[in-house]
Amino acid sequence: MDMNVRSPTRRFLLTAVAAAALAAAAIAGLALPGTAGSAVPAGRDGASAILGRAPDSLAKLQSEARRTRAQMEQLNAEMEVVTQKWEAARLQLDEVNAQLVAARRTLIRSRNELDRQRRLVAGRMAIMYKTGEFTWLDIAASATSLSDAEKVLDFLRMIAQQDRHEETELQRLAAVARRDEAAVEDDRQQAVQAQVDLQDQRYAVDQKIAERAALLKDVVARIKKILSAPELLMKAGGKVTQITWAQAFLKRLGMPMTADNVAAVVAWEMAEGGHWYNTAYYNPLNTTQTMPGATIFNSVGVKAYKSWAQGLEASVITINNGFYGGILAALRRGNDAQAVADAVAASPWGTGSFTPKN
Repeated sequence: MDMNVRSPTRRFLLTAVAAAALAAAAIAGLALPGTAGSAVPAGRDGASAILGRAPDSLAKLQSEARRTRAQMEQLNAEMEVVTQKWEAARLQLDEVNAQLVAARRTLIRSRNELDRQRRLVAGRMAIMYKTGEFTWLDIAASATSLSDAEKVLDFLRMIAQQDRHEETELQRLAAVARRDEAAVEDDRQQAVQAQVDLQDQRYAVDQKIAERAALLKDVVARIKKILSAPELLMKAGGKVTQITWAQAFLKRLGMPMTADNVAAVVAWEMAEGGHWYNTAYYNPLNTTQTMPGATIFNSVGVKAYKSWAQGLEASVITINNGFYGGILAALRRGNDAQAVADAVAASPWGTGSFTPKN
């Protein structure tokens, strides 16, 4: 009850029956769909038993949600790496394309220069051998001496040799240009293939992220459904247990639905004894909060309420009235059932010391 005055006899009796009642509630809770607990430390079998192990338990769904989120974070990291590689491949492809354009321009220039040189040689040959103008023989015959003729012939041989050398060099340059073009084209093909492969990887990772997002959405929806089940049960007038009431209480307070929190609230209910152990109906924590139509249960002012919804509302109003910050802080941490019990015992609520362990 949320008062400092308590009956010593009642406190003794409640402490005596707490362990047996907790075990009974644990057995009843195994079949409940609203089982919960985001993290149950090793060795905390009592808290695990209270929350149950249903196939779609909240603990398993929360674990699945955490696992899915971790997978999505890993996939996002992979996507970032693949995207960076794709960008690098795109830049490489741009660079190779530029090199290919330059190589093709070089090849065109080499071919044009080779054609020009060949035209020059052909022109000289046409002049010398087809038009009837001076030929080597004419030049030699017109020489004034043998020495002059030899000089002229040597000069003509040098011109012919230079022509051959230039054509050979131009052919070599054209071959180099063709080789460079082929090499750059091969690089370009590899860059294109690398970009295609990376794009496929991006698509595959994106598909995985989409699949995980859909899975996470489904899991979150199922978690929300489980979290809302206790409140819906109360509104519908269905059968309420200490476990479902504890879950609804935590849900209304916006506290973590952990094994420790549920275990602590269930033990608190049993230590107070409301509804299930007395006629303070719909009032598991024996609050004295006034509500419309509520009746007084005892001389301290503990109320009997008209419905589960009204009793839950009364308990929420009471714990939020400014006197129970220690309890709320322990529940907000959600990782220590005994800390919640100690905070309750130290508060003005009036509950004696209790333990949430079986």
